[in-house]
Amino acid sequence: MKQSHSALLTLSACVLAAPLLAQPSIGGGTCSTSTVTGNYAVSITGRGVSAVTGSGSGGASTSENITMVFQAVGSAAFDGLSKATFTLVADTNQAAGTAMTWSGTYTVQSNCAATVTITSGGTATLNLLLYNNGASFTLTGSDSSYAYAGSANTQAVGCSTSTLAGQYPVTVGSGYLGMGAATAGGAAGATGIAVFDGQGNVTFNGAFSANSLLGGVTGSISGTLTGTYSMGANCQGTGTITSVLIGNEQLNFSVYGGNSTLSQNMFVSVASTPIGNAFIGSAMWIGPLEATGAEQTSSLDARKGGF
Repeated sequence: MKQSHSALLTLSACVLAAPLLAQPSIGGGTCSTSTVTGNYAVSITGRGVSAVTGSGSGGASTSENITMVFQAVGSAAFDGLSKATFTLVADTNQAAGTAMTWSGTYTVQSNCAATVTITSGGTATLNLLLYNNGASFTLTGSDSSYAYAGSANTQAVGCSTSTLAGQYPVTVGSGYLGMGAATAGGAAGATGIAVFDGQGNVTFNGAFSANSLLGGVTGSISGTLTGTYSMGANCQGTGTITSVLIGNEQLNFSVYGGNSTLSQNMFVSVASTPIGNAFIGSAMWIGPLEATGAEQTSSLDARKGGF
């Protein structure tokens, strides 16, 4: 009887321990501060919400409006020990193309969850989830103005204006039209094909959709934007594009994946100057330019998801 009781205790201990042993590790591996090292292309969006109280036939009611918008692309540098620096170009409903630098410290748990505490250039807490062996991460966070969300991938290297050449499907799902000092305006998005010619010229053929287009119209409008761009050796670039549809736009992008001669993807943001609309999204390289202008136009219309 005593032996059976001992066996029962052993079996119970194993059963209780089994769920703990079976729990998966967040992020897919064992991590440390050295897991996140080097430069990352990063994209961050933020929203500030305020409560608005009104009255109607049913009495007083409270709704929430987006009154502040933050959209930024750039780079995040981690030293592999404890220090982190975010170098960003931010668009808000106050101003477009504002350069900013966040710096602070970070810690990493063995389950690949990390925390960045920003103490210079701002005061924020960012929660990271590392994956792909530390080559990528997602983030959420907040400060006194915004709730943030974003993602990052290892920054490409050895870039220049000439290495950015080819066709890029672009999706900017987080956008706003008709922004003002205290309002996000209407929600908007855009999708299409951007063609960079490697000589500083860019053309975007796409469709813009919103629930509050210019003049208060809800729907979609197709259009073409043309402009110029440049990219530095750090694989971050700027540009200007123009269109009758949405006016003068400032372009900022941060390239990740591959290297200067291989396929590249990028985080991209676009905002009007003066501020009135802003978009942020991503672009994926699908192939080089065609040999002639006629072939290039054809590829935009018919190949690989083009219009």
